[in-house]
Amino acid sequence: MEQILNREQRAITENVTSTETTYIFEVQENNRLDNLRNNMKTGVWQIFPSVCASLAGIPFGLMLGWPSPTYHTLLQSDSPIPITLDQSAMVAGFLMLGMSFGTLWSSRQIGPGSKYGIVLGNVLVLVGWVIMWQSRDVFWLLGSRFTIGSGYGYALGQIKCYIQEMTDKEMSVVLTKLLTFYALTGFFLAFAIGTFIDFRRYSLISLIITVFILFLAVFLPSTPKELIKTKKLNDAKKLLAFLKPNLDPQQETYSIIEKMSRERGGNAIAEIYRNRELRNNFLRFSMSLFFQQYSGAPPTLVYTEVIFRESHVPFPEYFAIVYAFLFLLANIFGVYVSTKYNKRRVLIFSSCITLFLYICKIFVIYNKVNDKYFSYTTVIIMYLFIIFHTIGLGSIPFTFISNWFPPSCQLFMTKYFTILHCIFALTITKVFQVLLGNFDLYISFCLFLLLTLLAIIFIIIFIPSEYSYQSDIQKIKPNINSDFVEKADIK
Repeated sequence: MEQILNREQRAITENVTSTETTYIFEVQENNRLDNLRNNMKTGVWQIFPSVCASLAGIPFGLMLGWPSPTYHTLLQSDSPIPITLDQSAMVAGFLMLGMSFGTLWSSRQIGPGSKYGIVLGNVLVLVGWVIMWQSRDVFWLLGSRFTIGSGYGYALGQIKCYIQEMTDKEMSVVLTKLLTFYALTGFFLAFAIGTFIDFRRYSLISLIITVFILFLAVFLPSTPKELIKTKKLNDAKKLLAFLKPNLDPQQETYSIIEKMSRERGGNAIAEIYRNRELRNNFLRFSMSLFFQQYSGAPPTLVYTEVIFRESHVPFPEYFAIVYAFLFLLANIFGVYVSTKYNKRRVLIFSSCITLFLYICKIFVIYNKVNDKYFSYTTVIIMYLFIIFHTIGLGSIPFTFISNWFPPSCQLFMTKYFTILHCIFALTITKVFQVLLGNFDLYISFCLFLLLTLLAIIFIIIFIPSEYSYQSDIQKIKPNINSDFVEKADIK
């Protein structure tokens, strides 16, 4: 009898245990699903508004790629707006001038939040496309490109602020890197669309795209920082609790208020001027940008179709589209892959391949290989050039900012990069246009060959293999720690 009772008791215990275990498992599973749903909602709320803000790069990219498919028409005497070859470089350069001008003011916010700056930038881009659509002469073209450059130059800084305020640090880095992708997507679309439609229709399509993106920008949600500025602290805490569920919203609110109080502090120019190491880094960085732009990529992107026509390539407009697409892919590779390797070696590799391809290009043009032997020799060389130049020389110099300068100087150096990048692109494009108008095509590539050779020498001598700037405090810390360890060992 006792054995039967024991068996029944054991069976009841097993059933209870199994029931309890199953019940606990179900609760854990439900919790996991709830957490997954919440994380997905948080991720969507971080990413979607940031992506909508970043779309401003597409109308800018459409204007950036506008010259190559358009110049063949505008340089004709019977074009809707006839321009000369001398004017073509100036028209191309005014976009860069506008970009530089807008960048100067890109960290100044209008209104309580960065979304208002994004809206203003998009409005300027829209005005620029309206001017382009209604253009009557070359001055309208200049005004259009300057306005669009200014609008995006200003909006770009505001977009970066918006992304940083709406996302966590890791997500912010990823989304900020993607900003280039949107502009280059517009650049590629300019080649793909502009080849098949006329000047006015191209402007109208770009105008419609800009209106849609402006509409999205108007309805961007407020950031926590904006809510704090407008004294809506409870709303800010709720938004922070949703965007950053792992952090204490109260503490995060205080952190944002503290950062806002320190925003005006510090002078990056004075800090660089006083520090000899930073001064040297500043000069090296400037020269890196010089060789990045003067080694020839900007003119080949502005005059892609012209270069292919001058080289007697069949169907130059179609090969120009592929050239733009390869530039887009090479940029993505350069941003996400090349930066993982030793930067000095990547630069040397890129420069040496570029140098070799320039030698091949000069040989092909001078000996008229395209006409005598194979019509697509220039195409192959130019495709290889834009790939190997972009993955190294075209991508690496910007990454020096985070390695060579302290966080207090990085915002200033990012602005400096954008402005100098634009100025060098403008000037080398003008130099190329002058040489193209007065000499044979190979003379321009001889100049690029010489400058690429100088770039290799500069990289070998002045670019360190592995280097990261450390402040005086960071240099002292390891010594303090080692002294502490030694004393502990002695005791």
